[in-house]
Amino acid sequence: MIQNSGSQAIASGTDAAIGPSGKPIRVFAVNFLSDGTAGVLILRNGTSSGDPVYVTENGVISSGKTVSYGPTGIFFPAGCFLDVDSHVTAGVVSFAREG
Repeated sequence: MIQNSGSQAIASGTDAAIGPSGKPIRVFAVNFLSDGTAGVLILRNGTSSGDPVYVTENGVISSGKTVSYGPTGIFFPAGCFLDVDSHVTAGVVSFAREG
C-alpha cells in the first residue's frame, strides 16, 4: 500500500521504504520499541541499506523511544529508507510525501 502522508508501522526487525519508494519524503517523528537489547533505527536518503545515513537513533533497553524532528521535519530528497536491527520490535514513522 502506497501512502502519501500519515504514519507507517515498523515491523519487527524489518527494513522498508517510508511512503512511496524513491519519492521525496519529509519525516516528522519516529517511535520505536526495543527488546532486551537497545535497538538501532537508521533513516537513509534513498531506497536501500547502502544509501547515505541521515539519522541514527539508539533505542532504550526493553522500552520505547519517541523522537520528534520538529515542525519542519527532516527532508529526504531521494526517498526515505528505514533500516532497523533485529532488536527493534515495533514502531511508527510519521511522514509526508513532498512534491
